[in-house]
Amino acid sequence: MSETVAAAPASRGRPPARHHGILPLNKARGMTSFQAVREVRRALGERRVGHAGTLDPAATGLLPICVGQATRLVDYLHQQPKRYHCVLRLGERSTTMDLEGEVTRSGDATAVDAAAVREALARFVGDIEQVPPMHSAVRHDGRHLYELAREGVEVERRPRKVTILEARLLDFRPGEVAEAEVDVLCGKGTYMRVLASDVGDTLGTGGLLAWLERTAYGPMTLADAVTVEQLQALDDPGGALHPLDLAVAFLPRVDLVPAQALQVRRGQSVWVPRLPEPRPRGACRAHSAHGELLAVGELQGNLYRPTKVLAGW
Repeated sequence: MSETVAAAPASRGRPPARHHGILPLNKARGMTSFQAVREVRRALGERRVGHAGTLDPAATGLLPICVGQATRLVDYLHQQPKRYHCVLRLGERSTTMDLEGEVTRSGDATAVDAAAVREALARFVGDIEQVPPMHSAVRHDGRHLYELAREGVEVERRPRKVTILEARLLDFRPGEVAEAEVDVLCGKGTYMRVLASDVGDTLGTGGLLAWLERTAYGPMTLADAVTVEQLQALDDPGGALHPLDLAVAFLPRVDLVPAQALQVRRGQSVWVPRLPEPRPRGACRAHSAHGELLAVGELQGNLYRPTKVLAGW
């Protein structure tokens, strides 16, 4: 499913990428997102590889790996919602808000029932604010927060606006330390660890994140994903890549005739007299008459201006 795309000339001493596409990787527990990228580089023999949406080492599930020209579309993947399957533990707290830190008892969850958890979760659906955890990749004065946390330094963090689209209780296991199995659909920058802690505070028991798996990212699901071992076992690992379109499928589409397509391939703006209804505007993806993704750009009236050209001449 990988695409052959004519890329821009490679930098001196570096061969051009042979593969272009997106790999939905099922990341194993204990592997960092950077280690996942390194394994994909080795399997494909490519240097131009990156990822969208970091997963903590303790988390498992869907990690989109971008290869070749797809690395230029990471920002568009970040704009798409993610779905998580997680377990919130009520009655315990942690220095890292998950099981990786020092865990202590924080309350008795015996009186908490499923209805109370559903009510608490509902309070966090919509546009909310979260304070980034100290053990996170957010930067403060040029340094990652997790670097400061490892040195025992804690700094003030400003709340950030995030969006939770859905938060459904799947199962509830009562007890002094209770567990709530939850399905969450959310936007960019949402921390499940913070949600677990905030839900625990709302219930008066304290809480932490006991388990996390990302089950979907934009149009991709775990059913689409392969493990590192499965990728390495393939005769043609490049065949596991999905087309570039996957990263921008949510954008309105503009189809170009051959003359217009040639101009866009050259990075030139084109006048598009015929547009679909409802008329798209703003960020759009441009395709050739054969369906090839040519570029991502801006549509102002009938003028299409490419900002990222993805296909060569």
